[in-house]
Amino acid sequence: MNYYIDIKLQGDTEISLGFIWQKIYAQMHLALVEHKDSEGMCSIGFAFPHYMELFPLGDMLRVFAPTKEELEILNIEEQLKKFSDYVIISDIKQVPTNIKGYVTFSRKQFKSNPERLARRYAKRHNKTLEEALSIYDDVSAKETKLPFVMMKSNSSNQQMKLFIEKNISDEQEKGLFSAYGLSKTSTVPYF
Repeated sequence: MNYYIDIKLQGDTEISLGFIWQKIYAQMHLALVEHKDSEGMCSIGFAFPHYMELFPLGDMLRVFAPTKEELEILNIEEQLKKFSDYVIISDIKQVPTNIKGYVTFSRKQFKSNPERLARRYAKRHNKTLEEALSIYDDVSAKETKLPFVMMKSNSSNQQMKLFIEKNISDEQEKGLFSAYGLSKTSTVPYF
């Protein structure tokens, strides 16, 4: 990743930062869908420079690409023009040489209903509900700690939480990203 654009989100007393994240992320996801390959992947990756510092995801989305041209083709200003009162979009910049390292931002999926899973487990394994619930105890606790963006599925029209997990990496791993700009293995510069 050699180039990036920062999208600074600006909430106010009437519009929360969480609501702005929901709208901006959904629009950026749609932009990446238009640029994905036949496998559903793309070369554009996202980072959250203020992850867990200010608001769980921070107030900035950093969009990375290997080339300046890929960011130009993405045309972020046009994609986000209806949100111009709530975002500040930087020019395309070259990644600095003095970065802290590399990081992955990946989607973390949790079991949807621990209680339902525990009931099913108890029935299948001849256990009490209490025994089965202890197995699924930590699912809810982990789920509440990771930041997320509310998304609406275009296929099912259901609301979902897109949980985002950050992992620091010693090495740069080149690769592709999902249409959410996330990857379990492909890194982006950390600065």
